[in-house]
Amino acid sequence: MFTDHLTFEAFCQQFNSEQACAEALFEARWPDGFRCPTCRHSHFYLIQTRRLPLYECRSCRHQTSVIAGTIMEGSSTLLTRWFQAMFLISRPSGISASRLSQVIQVTYKTAWLIARKIRHALQQADEADPLTGVVRVDPISYGYTYYSEAQQPLLIGGSLDERDEPQQVKIKQPDPSHVNNALRWIEKPGVQAFVDNHIDKQAVTVLGRGKLHPALNPIKWKVTAWLNFTFNGIGAKHLQAYLDEFCFRLNLKLRHAPVFSQLLHWCAVTPTLTYKYLTRSKPVLTVPWVVWGSKAKWKGKYLTLWNA
Repeated sequence: MFTDHLTFEAFCQQFNSEQACAEALFEARWPDGFRCPTCRHSHFYLIQTRRLPLYECRSCRHQTSVIAGTIMEGSSTLLTRWFQAMFLISRPSGISASRLSQVIQVTYKTAWLIARKIRHALQQADEADPLTGVVRVDPISYGYTYYSEAQQPLLIGGSLDERDEPQQVKIKQPDPSHVNNALRWIEKPGVQAFVDNHIDKQAVTVLGRGKLHPALNPIKWKVTAWLNFTFNGIGAKHLQAYLDEFCFRLNLKLRHAPVFSQLLHWCAVTPTLTYKYLTRSKPVLTVPWVVWGSKAKWKGKYLTLWNA
């Protein structure tokens, strides 16, 4: 049904109605046939008096919408626009919220919320797929090239085959409590947390000691270029969601698997999140310019040192 080789115009033509999108979403949510979310019965009555169809269980009479239990639940945005957003995010370059709002013709806030909910689904996909086999783990960083104390320390882990080529990759922010903030260095508890949370218990884990593994080095530069070119940089609060999006597409590419169909599947089985939850405060590393009062004064410190 889906192909990653469609142009955006061809995709919009294929999914040009709410009915076409609802049918595809039904297949993604219930690939083995309908199951009542209350009693798991497999037969239903179809109710088509609303914009989106309702499915009434023949056993317990519970009614459910095709978007109930998905990231789209409660949304008044047309399914055609949701599908367009999914397609654009599944593309190798991804898309920013500002550009997405222009393409699918919604407000910036709506585009940001759609994109953020899709990324939440991709994060669920990431959590369900730990690194396996021989796994190399190295520290990397993202941020200002010339200001090391402002960079975000990260850990990159890669499942490597017998030729030392990556088969699966994860890039994670450590908990701020696991970072030496002055040195921007991830301490041992942070590395252990990465191993415990993101690597299969049967995997063979090799911790890097200094130089980044040659197979992972190009990935570091690709994710940095993508974040900076597509989004003009990402702050610490939402950085992890974008890192997971990048790794989701990369891992499917490494496996020669279709991206859009997998993205749609996870959007169909992941419960929605509220705007309040998505914008909640999160613990992040303290930015160094807070101490100096402004970013200009902080940068000025470096200029003074260089010119001394």
